[in-house]
Amino acid sequence: MIKKQISYLFLAILLQALFFVYPLSGNSGILFNLFLFCPLPLYFLGIMFGYRYVVFASIPAILIIYTYGFNIAVAYLLLFALPCIYLSYYIGLSKISGSDGKEIIWYPLSLIFSKIITLSLVLSIIGILFLGTNIIDYNNTISVIYSDVYQIRPDLEQTIELNNIALMSASLPSILVAFWILIFLINLWIASKITIKIDSNSRVWDGFDEISLPKNYIYLLIAFLGSAFVAEGIIKVMAITGATAMLIGYSINGLSVLHNVTKNFNLRPLVLTTLYILVLLFVPFIIPVTILGIMDYKNNLRNKIKSRR
Repeated sequence: MIKKQISYLFLAILLQALFFVYPLSGNSGILFNLFLFCPLPLYFLGIMFGYRYVVFASIPAILIIYTYGFNIAVAYLLLFALPCIYLSYYIGLSKISGSDGKEIIWYPLSLIFSKIITLSLVLSIIGILFLGTNIIDYNNTISVIYSDVYQIRPDLEQTIELNNIALMSASLPSILVAFWILIFLINLWIASKITIKIDSNSRVWDGFDEISLPKNYIYLLIAFLGSAFVAEGIIKVMAITGATAMLIGYSINGLSVLHNVTKNFNLRPLVLTTLYILVLLFVPFIIPVTILGIMDYKNNLRNKIKSRR
């Protein structure tokens, strides 16, 4: 058993370092997307063996990445390693229930989902404040960051234009918070599927159709949207980022509602496939899905729809 754990540990160290370092090599193409799977090996260890193994895997990987530069190693630590350690801790929380003491109750997936939203938002706000506490310093730092990106990846210069630095400064944190939410959630889902295939006794997950956000998140959404309209400068940037994080959370909540209410449909696979194709091809179609998620802020919309049907 120990040999198995050590094997998975070494594999996770090599994979996460490879996934993060490969884009820095200047290579483009489909393998550049390996960067998106950096949390996957860490999640896998967290689900299989607990968050301590995530710590053991992160330290050597950070040392490997450090050979590319101190700032890059710190970036990996803050963007992927620490969040995965934090989330893996909750993934492994459980308690024994039942008279026979054999039923395991795991930390709810919905609460882990809400922590992904909150964690991504906190990381984005910290990043904004780190780049500059006023909008002028913040914009100047954004310009320097894009210049550094061009040095590492010259092929991106044709894709990223600095014609409107104010727009890019406001949108970059929103892009990052959306990136973190989707990456943390998708990699968690993939890792859960892999671990179930390898070990059927690993953590038992709730279905995607049961995901919901805490009720008080609706007040955060209202506060962020209000601040985005009335605030100025760096506060406005943070408010837009917060509103983006909440709206993405409710979009996923809306998709979860649709998965739940279509359970007994004969054409459910066709309906859901059509829905995802529409969302991918026509991005504004996500708006009604988000509204549906917001309407579920009391976490009872699923039952209401089923009872009326």
